[in-house]
Amino acid sequence: MTDIDRFLSLYQQQVTLSLNVLEGIPPALWTSIPADSETDYLGTRISRITIAALAAHLLQAEDYWISSLAEIDHGQLLPPPVGVPMLKPSEFGMPLIRQYRQALDTNIDRVCALAAEQLATKFNFISRTYTVQGFLWAVYAHHCYYFGQIDLLLRQQGHMPPEFLELPQQGRLIA
Repeated sequence: MTDIDRFLSLYQQQVTLSLNVLEGIPPALWTSIPADSETDYLGTRISRITIAALAAHLLQAEDYWISSLAEIDHGQLLPPPVGVPMLKPSEFGMPLIRQYRQALDTNIDRVCALAAEQLATKFNFISRTYTVQGFLWAVYAHHCYYFGQIDLLLRQQGHMPPEFLELPQQGRLIA
C-alpha cells in the first residue's frame, strides 16, 4: 500500500464516519451554543462554535485545499482559506451532509488524479513548507482536530458519538 493509498483510505473512512455521526444528531444540536465554564472554556469565539459552523468549516477548508493542490507550483504560496473564494455551504443538517458527501467524492477523485510528481511538489502555507503529499496528511489531521471539537460539543449535550477509530469499513486493510 502506498502513502497516497493510505491517505485515501483513512481520509475517506474518517470523513464518512464523521458524516454518519452528523446524520444521527437531533436538529437542535446543530446550532446549540456549547457550555462555557472554567473547565469547558472553548475560547473567545464561543458564539460561533457550533456543530453547524464546525462542519461547514471542514467542508469549505477541505474543498479549498484539495482543489488547490492540483494547481500548486513548486515554491508557490498557498493562501489560507480566509478571504478567498470558497464553496458556499448549504444550510445545516441533511443539506450540508449531502453537500459534504458530494465534495468528499470530488476530493477523492482530485487526489486520485494527482501524479507522483505533483505529490512531491513543495510549496508554502502559513510560513511552512510542505509537499502536496505531506499537506494531504495535514488536511486529514485538520479534519480529526475539528471533528474532535464536534465530538466534545455532542458529548456536552448528552449525545454519545462512536469511538474515534470505529471506521465504517470492516473486513479489509484500512491503512
